[in-house]
Amino acid sequence: MDKLVIGVWQGHCAEGDLAANIARTEKVIDEAGEAGCDFVCLPETFLSGYGTVEAVQAGAMGLDDERLAALAERAAERDVATLVGISERRGDAIFNTQVVLDGGGVAGHYSKTMLTGGDANTMKFGLDDELPVFDARGVRFGIIICHDSSFPEVAATMAWKGARIIFSPHYNSIPREAMDEHRIAVRSNHVGLAAHYGVVVARSNVVGVKDGGKRLGYGDSAIFSPLGAPLAEAGLFTEKLVTADVAGWLGRHRWRRRAELRPAIIDQWAGAARAFLENPGSEG
Repeated sequence: MDKLVIGVWQGHCAEGDLAANIARTEKVIDEAGEAGCDFVCLPETFLSGYGTVEAVQAGAMGLDDERLAALAERAAERDVATLVGISERRGDAIFNTQVVLDGGGVAGHYSKTMLTGGDANTMKFGLDDELPVFDARGVRFGIIICHDSSFPEVAATMAWKGARIIFSPHYNSIPREAMDEHRIAVRSNHVGLAAHYGVVVARSNVVGVKDGGKRLGYGDSAIFSPLGAPLAEAGLFTEKLVTADVAGWLGRHRWRRRAELRPAIIDQWAGAARAFLENPGSEG
């Protein structure tokens, strides 16, 4: 593969204004197409917003929604595989889902696995344990959403399934006093996932000031190489699309094969995991 350009977009979400967020997504797709992107990733639940349960419910849509179909057609016209967050209505439940728009339709979707307390108790998102990987533009990729990045097992499973790129959309709304600590920890999570599993990690986040300045969406979107080094960064509190050609990284630094682990080590790992699950307060 000679070239594969991925983009991550960072910017403001119009809370509860589905039409405005769809219009903004159209512009991002256009911009990504002009920049020569093969992929572009927008933030978590970007179409509905995440500020209130009312916004999530009002903006919820099924995967067969005609508005998603129209976005998919636009992505096909610009030749950009587009990943955008939605509140997905599935029967009576709503899921925190990132859709893959490619080939003129919804080519796949991933629903958030590791729900925060706010996800489960306030937003009432459904729980989904599927960890799919996808193929497009000659590369296999996975998607993790926000809190998923705190648990290496999620990305590890996708790496075991052959993913070479992990997209990581977020929707941060962090108390002002905790923002910097959160930013450092989350950035370290992404660097660690990239370096440990030998994959490209591409994070997309929102920016904005909420609750009269008490809560912040800080951005810090970036694309990391399999060495954990940033290839492109959006910075803090800016609205922009950043891109990187990752083709040269995809055939390098492949994650170690599980078959290389000696049976004794696997047995110890399994035993420690069982002990922790039986007594989470232990050190394992």
